[in-house]
Amino acid sequence: MPVTTEVIDSISGAMDESIKSQQPEPNTLQRKIEMLEKRVLFLENHLDISMRESVRTVSEPNRISDTLAETPSTGAAASLESKIGEFWLARVGTLVLLLGVAFLVSYPFASVPPAVTTLVAYLLVAGVFALSRIWRVTLQHLSRLLFGGGLVLCYFVTLRLHFLNSTPVLTNQTIALIALTGLLVAFYLLSLKRGSELLTGLTFFLCCATGLISESSHYCQLMLVLTAAAGAFALFRFSWQKSFIVCMILVYVTHLLWMLNNPLLGRPLQIASEHQNSLIYLFVYGALFALPTLFAKENNRSEMFELSLTFVNATGMSVLASLAGFMFHKPHLAIVYVVLAGFLLVFSMLNWGRNQSKYASSINACFGYFGLSVAIFLQFDAPEYFIWLGWQSLLVVSNAVWFRSRLLVVVNSFIYLGIFLAYLQFFESNNFVNLSYAIVALISARLLNWQQQRLELRTEKIRSAYLASAFVIILYGCSHAVPAPYVSLLWLVATLFFFGMSLLLKKVKYRWMAFGTILAVLFRVFLIDMAQLNAGLRIILFLAVGSVLLGLSLLYARHRKNTTVTAATEN
Repeated sequence: MPVTTEVIDSISGAMDESIKSQQPEPNTLQRKIEMLEKRVLFLENHLDISMRESVRTVSEPNRISDTLAETPSTGAAASLESKIGEFWLARVGTLVLLLGVAFLVSYPFASVPPAVTTLVAYLLVAGVFALSRIWRVTLQHLSRLLFGGGLVLCYFVTLRLHFLNSTPVLTNQTIALIALTGLLVAFYLLSLKRGSELLTGLTFFLCCATGLISESSHYCQLMLVLTAAAGAFALFRFSWQKSFIVCMILVYVTHLLWMLNNPLLGRPLQIASEHQNSLIYLFVYGALFALPTLFAKENNRSEMFELSLTFVNATGMSVLASLAGFMFHKPHLAIVYVVLAGFLLVFSMLNWGRNQSKYASSINACFGYFGLSVAIFLQFDAPEYFIWLGWQSLLVVSNAVWFRSRLLVVVNSFIYLGIFLAYLQFFESNNFVNLSYAIVALISARLLNWQQQRLELRTEKIRSAYLASAFVIILYGCSHAVPAPYVSLLWLVATLFFFGMSLLLKKVKYRWMAFGTILAVLFRVFLIDMAQLNAGLRIILFLAVGSVLLGLSLLYARHRKNTTVTAATEN
């Protein structure tokens, strides 16, 4: 292997410096010869090492390439085989082993006292933990599996000290629950110390299972409160978003199972006998689960997580509060929905005021106003509740402008139109309802037009929908507000109102609404009024309609003339 000049020169230079440092005055010939011999020996030694390293670096890639050339198609198969043999067999084997130990613990040996069986079980658990510790470096994946399985097995053995056991070791349920609670606290602290989100989620599951198995209402709900608090702390400390969502779902599902008489334990599916202050616990869960959106760090805040968290929390609270109201507080159901609405709306405002969280504020507000709508339906009779629902719609639009929420605007517009069409289809006309819906629609359209830049939303179609509903409700209301002979005259007044709004606001949509009203007036005059009205009213109606039409025509003519003169002057 040839050696470059640069390498030799660098080595020679280093050797010269070394020799000069040792013999600073090389004056004689003998001394020079000795220097030369040392230099040659130094070069030979270094060239020999370099050659060996070069040969090794060249030969190894060739050997690797030869090996790959021999087995080009077995790499993927070998990788899959390795994964199955090393990881999946370990998982299945650990599961089977733990199930075997669990069956051994559960088997009722006739001649063996339960305390001895329990002691043996704890010794087996200790053995599992010992194996996990022995393999923590050499077989890390297997060590983790055994550690998690050992925790579950330890919980199962402790659970059977009193529960799920025909011959319990502990006959006092309180002591058994204290032992289980202490064990779960230890599991939680251990999972935090190890930094394991999976173990933390497993601990949440065991906490909820313990609450159901305890068959104690207050213990179950208190355990759910502690689980919610533990989930919130783990989220703040480690930003474990997945385990927090799992924690929320587990808590709400467990609360639902308790309300349905805990059917997982073989009980009949029915309403729980007493409410046991379930609503108070429910609002505590909701508050704990809503706190992360208020105090989340800027770098840990994710829009998708914020949306998921708020939606799961608001849905869980709304569904369970509704069920609790129907089951336990039916005479005061409207109050339950008012409290629920107030709770969610307060958190929506806090989220906006603190972090300007779009999703948390909007979703909480949507569910809050839904609860308020249900409370209005329950508290008032038809058609009175339509008036309150109409003004609530205006409140939602105002809130949407404050939150800059496109979601609130769109959802509220669909709800408003749905309620409006239901009123037209299924209920008799009411003057106050008609007037309320007309005013709400016009104000909503103006508010959206005024604040469209703040909303960052093209509200043209939504404003058109509100104006169209105002147009319909005004014609509908006028037709029911006065006797039939005077409907056309009242529609004529509405025409003048729309033209007046167009002049005041300088918006062409109001003029189109006026044209639509004129068209409706003409149809009614020629198809209905001409045949049904007496001579006097017919004369008055025709004179009024003709005068209004001519007056509007003169206004358009004057406007066109002024526009032409202005254009000529500018040119």
